[in-house]
Amino acid sequence: MVEPQKMRRAMVLGFLLIAGALTFGHHLLAQDSKKPGEIRGKITVSRVDPESPKTPIIDRYSTHRPALTGSESNTPPPTVFKLSEKAVVYLESETLKGQDFATPTTHPILDQKDLTFHPQVLPILVGTTVDFPNRDLLFHNVFSYSQPREFDLGRYPTGTSKSVRFDRPGVVRVYCDIHSHMNATILILENPYFVVPDDHGSYSIKNVPSGTYIVKFWCGRELAGSQSVTVKGGDAVNVNFTY
Repeated sequence: MVEPQKMRRAMVLGFLLIAGALTFGHHLLAQDSKKPGEIRGKITVSRVDPESPKTPIIDRYSTHRPALTGSESNTPPPTVFKLSEKAVVYLESETLKGQDFATPTTHPILDQKDLTFHPQVLPILVGTTVDFPNRDLLFHNVFSYSQPREFDLGRYPTGTSKSVRFDRPGVVRVYCDIHSHMNATILILENPYFVVPDDHGSYSIKNVPSGTYIVKFWCGRELAGSQSVTVKGGDAVNVNFTY
């Protein structure tokens, strides 16, 4: 017969083992809930690029553009979307507002080449400085009247570059005063959870904290779609868009 004292000790030890296992299990669950997740998906685009010029390009300073010869035309044919140039997927959330995020040490570039801005949509984190190099064999004059950041860089030649810092979130429409067909959009975002999709439409935003977000899809000059999604510890959530 088991002595009462030994039985009590065995019962206490059993309770302690169970309590320890439960505590350890809760600890693991808590750790899992804090694991960052991923938002990924596919963008399907079938339409022709509505921004493709349908009328001859007007050059306000014809001496700053090489002359067209032979069968060349200054009316480019319509093109389909090149998503890496025109699209951005980014996250918005109340929990992310007001947080401080480190800005990149390397400046993003809004290039000027072949009388076009590259990319035509540039996402940046608020507080970031953007470089505007001129790689065309002519002058450009980059400017914007958008409220988040007005600027006018003046005329500058090939091989030179100018920079602008963007300290307020919002949408900045960028133009060239010399070549009226040139335009681009800078999205100044409040958090670093954004990505440019590849030209096949695939994208992935990694290391997303657990929470509920609005996933926004920007294409060309407009917000093209949005969806609400909840990320739970370590999960990968699929969000697809059609345009």
